[in-house]
Amino acid sequence: MWKLQSTYCFVSMVFLCGSVFADQFTDQMISTKKVDFGVIATGSEVPQFIEIKNVHNDVYTISEVKTSCACAKATIDKTLIQPGETAVISVQMNTRNFRQRKDSNVIIMFSSPRFTEVRVPVTAYIRTDVVFTPGLVQFGDVEAGEEATAVVDIAYAGRSDWDIDNIKITNKHLTAILEPVGQRGNGQVHYKLTMKLSDGATFGRIRDMITIVTNDRTNPNVPLMVDGVVTPDIMIMPPVVNVGSVSPGQMTVRKIVVRGKKPFQIEDIDCADMADCFKADLTTDVKPLHQVPIQFSVPDRPGKFSEELVVKITGRAEPLRFNVTGVIAN
Repeated sequence: MWKLQSTYCFVSMVFLCGSVFADQFTDQMISTKKVDFGVIATGSEVPQFIEIKNVHNDVYTISEVKTSCACAKATIDKTLIQPGETAVISVQMNTRNFRQRKDSNVIIMFSSPRFTEVRVPVTAYIRTDVVFTPGLVQFGDVEAGEEATAVVDIAYAGRSDWDIDNIKITNKHLTAILEPVGQRGNGQVHYKLTMKLSDGATFGRIRDMITIVTNDRTNPNVPLMVDGVVTPDIMIMPPVVNVGSVSPGQMTVRKIVVRGKKPFQIEDIDCADMADCFKADLTTDVKPLHQVPIQFSVPDRPGKFSEELVVKITGRAEPLRFNVTGVIAN
């Protein structure tokens, strides 16, 4: 009987030590130890992000990401994290169905290289007197060089002297126009917020936070999310061409696709560092889609390489760029 008890204790100790060991490794990967939304408005969609960076040599697998309360939701962009890679968890409060102080946990379950669980506390105060409709400034997909507009209704119920003093914006391509709607009465205040995105916005995802600054001394600042994607008028696919392992003197051909919303002509494709190594088979055609073979004559430069190729479009001031990568064998 004594031997059985001793064996049981030994196994328990090993199990507990293993769990602590795993937590030490995974804790090093988590960027945020606590997610604090602060004070947010009813209806607002204000995400916070947790980064998980694999700083170890093992591949880490996440089997599940969830929250301990329906007041919060968490999603992850990838579940297999290679060494050096980063996964991102988006955390969002359910501001439509929950009010006032809410606390939860983001639960991250790792299944390999060892089983462990990490909990990140989440807290927020969802104020009931300010309501955003819709919950964020949503521009959607915007073509580069075009302006875009989005409207949010801001409703307040409380003090009759409540007012919006300012709107803080950090993105130089965003501007705001605030207009009162209707008459004030019984503590009801309505504003129409019109956000404009300038035609000079750069390509890519727009994910910014603006701050509604009020005269409320207790909680003057209310965050509002801005989201959208600026899409280029012309795109190159793939943006990175990998030729793999090649040998000096070898010639290999890869094809890129250049697609636009309107017909265009490709004037030139050039590479600054390997000008004599790349040759593009171009035509004088003006069309919305070009399939261009790129011939690569491998130089005697052993090792990894990554070269930027510049694509000049007739009549377009800003050129396009893509990369060619690979390994030249010894």
